[in-house]
Amino acid sequence: MVDENPRNQRGNPQPDLEEAELQNEKPSLRDRAVSLGNKAKNFFSKENLPFKSANPKEFLSNLRNRPRLYFSVLGGTGVVVLIALVGLATSFIAHEDRYEEKLSQSTKQQLTKLVEAEKGDGSIFDNLPTLRDNSNSHVHLSNEKQINTLIQKADILYSQGQTDEALQIFGDIAHTSSSIANHNLGVIRMRKHDYTGALQAFENAISANNNMSVNAIDAMVASFYLNNFDLYTRYLKVAEEHVQDLAKQPIYSYVYGLTLYYGGHYFETLSALTNPNSNLFNMDRQRLAAKMYLLFGDTTNALKNLNAIATPKDDKALGLLYAREGDYKRAIDHLQTYNGRYPGDKDVLVALEIIALKMGDFSGVSEILGSLLRGINKNKHQEKILTDTYPIEPVLNGNFFDVNTIRKDFWTTNFRDGLGLPIYRVLFYYAPYKLVDVKGALGSIQEGVFLVNSEGTQDLMGALDLLERSKKSSFANQHMIAGLKHLSASHLRLALKEFKRALEANPNSSVTHYDTGLVYAQLENFHKASFHFNKAYRLNNKNVLAGIFAVMAMYLDYRDPSALLKQLSSDFHSLHFKDPNERAFLNSFISYINGASNDDLGWLQEAKKPLSIYYALGVAYASRARDKQGLVDNFTALKKMHPHNMLTNVLYEMMLKYRADIRQMLGAYAFLTNKKTDFEELLHGPILARKMYIYMGFITGLLEHEEEQINMRLSSTQDKEMSIDLLRMLALIHIFQKQYEKSVGIYNALIDQMGDHEMEVYELASLSYIALKRFDDAALLLEIGKTMDSGNYDVRYGLGLLYQQAGNLEASLNNFSAIKTHNFHSTYFDFKLKEPTDSQDLR
Repeated sequence: MVDENPRNQRGNPQPDLEEAELQNEKPSLRDRAVSLGNKAKNFFSKENLPFKSANPKEFLSNLRNRPRLYFSVLGGTGVVVLIALVGLATSFIAHEDRYEEKLSQSTKQQLTKLVEAEKGDGSIFDNLPTLRDNSNSHVHLSNEKQINTLIQKADILYSQGQTDEALQIFGDIAHTSSSIANHNLGVIRMRKHDYTGALQAFENAISANNNMSVNAIDAMVASFYLNNFDLYTRYLKVAEEHVQDLAKQPIYSYVYGLTLYYGGHYFETLSALTNPNSNLFNMDRQRLAAKMYLLFGDTTNALKNLNAIATPKDDKALGLLYAREGDYKRAIDHLQTYNGRYPGDKDVLVALEIIALKMGDFSGVSEILGSLLRGINKNKHQEKILTDTYPIEPVLNGNFFDVNTIRKDFWTTNFRDGLGLPIYRVLFYYAPYKLVDVKGALGSIQEGVFLVNSEGTQDLMGALDLLERSKKSSFANQHMIAGLKHLSASHLRLALKEFKRALEANPNSSVTHYDTGLVYAQLENFHKASFHFNKAYRLNNKNVLAGIFAVMAMYLDYRDPSALLKQLSSDFHSLHFKDPNERAFLNSFISYINGASNDDLGWLQEAKKPLSIYYALGVAYASRARDKQGLVDNFTALKKMHPHNMLTNVLYEMMLKYRADIRQMLGAYAFLTNKKTDFEELLHGPILARKMYIYMGFITGLLEHEEEQINMRLSSTQDKEMSIDLLRMLALIHIFQKQYEKSVGIYNALIDQMGDHEMEVYELASLSYIALKRFDDAALLLEIGKTMDSGNYDVRYGLGLLYQQAGNLEASLNNFSAIKTHNFHSTYFDFKLKEPTDSQDLR
């Protein structure tokens, strides 16, 4: 085939000359365009050999015969195809870039704003919470081993000549390494609390489209600490959309669990954490599982998971968990260990103090609070911060005021330690009063015989009439006689007024002090009761029962009676008694208050005319020995002696149903509504019976009926002292009914208008204010109560709780330190922990 280009023909004689001419005659632009057009016309004309072809096959054959033209066409076609492909790829990439740019535009804008905000003055980030430990927040991407394996594989492929495959792997390595580098940079910045910088790094890692769910989770955490919940939500969505990319990797279950956790699907999170597909991140997984279990109130499994991976720093958390379980010994061990390692963390001392409060260990409370206050130099601001870390709120004691707690724990808590069977109060309830020391009037009347049966009551009244007619009767005795008459009608307050007048006339009467002390004991003013019993015993040490009751009253008043008990025991052995039965009774009684757990009370069978107190002592011994039959036998005897006495009948029903469901005491339920019940004795006699009446009404659902009964009597009485008894019962009923405004109104009327300044009125009024969350009013009433009796433990305890709730630990210490016992538990006051207000403690 001849080349048609004359400039390339070897036979051309004057090639250089022609080129020179062409150079000298430079054609114009128009001439070159015309020439190019003609050439193209000639090239594509039918005269040109390739285009004379009849079919494509002939065309290709002709084209091959002209090699230069053939390769030019192929090259040109290739260039056109390549350009077309590049154009398509560029268009696709541009479209993807525009799509990604549109998708992440808001994210980048917010990141820019965060960077600018950090550069500005008065940055808001100075006030953000400190990130305590980010180790649980992110997933590490330490794939060095995997990358080294890929490098080795790529090297082998390259050495085998598989260049394209090797280059592809090297590209993947570079891509992955970039993602890992950005991820690890983000982690480093997180640990330095540079949350904005960390967020930028995680965003770059996400842009690499590698391990997107992992990077999105970390970006979420950074967004959380920046308080940017728009970004938080966006990254959460990314994590949820891409977590399945890891389905076949050992990291999957943990990452999936994190995604569910941050998405608020806590129950599902537990399933993912407790069913892992590998042992990777085992410590982090179990730590998060512990938090999830705690969220659902499962402290046992929370402890199990945390104990399995605990570090020294976890002693604090373990201590708090054990405290929540009520295992205070282990709780204290862990918290003290933590405090030894990290003495700068003062929060742990507050936790230890709260545990000591729950245990009733007030020497421990005082020691801890004293150490804490010295450690912060009594800084009021620091006090408030610490009390806000573990804030407490005073509440009503659930063992007394919550019906579900009572029904659940009655036999283990209420029966032995609460109102169910308070032995010392029961003994006071059945205790005998003493007659004035006039031999001619006594006749055949035994001390306290009027408490035994109706015949005894008639004997008492006859003796009192004889005393009253006696010309020898002194002014003091006249008041004593009047007081005893009020006792026969079960009017304790009226009797007390007469006994006080008798003491004014004769302050050195052992019998009058004894009877006055017993009235106070039955009205549950054990502070004044202990004073009068002590006085009665000092005036006459033969009045052994006064000494015994002085010891009991001191116990109930939280005072140490050990010195008096020692003297009483010593004096008793030196006394001589005409009646061996009386000596045996008193000996058994002294043994009981000395801690004896067994006594057959054989002397009781020899008693010709037994007193109620004898069987009450039998109840005390049976209770200490947990002897159900002994309890039943003794209350059976008491029931025969007092067939219409409400308290006796209710306690008897309790003994028959000992350890059964408290709601099954149908006999007690029926007796509360029985018209034969001696309501005069119930309403105006010992407070124990009144409280039991209301208490059982609360348990059995009869409070409304009881309220009606009391209101009817209140509307018909004109006596001030009688009205006080009824109003106090009505106010207590309103507390049990959770009608605290009504109870507050009644107690205020009792204090301000009727002059009732008994300590219990102030305590229960304060309790009502606490239930209304009017803590300042509650504290004011207890402060008044403290001026009346600075040694009252209930008052001190209530005040200590109220001051701690207000953030005043120094005032709390002043009140708690006044409680000297190691096992004090208030009947009325308790506290609960509130949610922490210190945000830095939440992690």
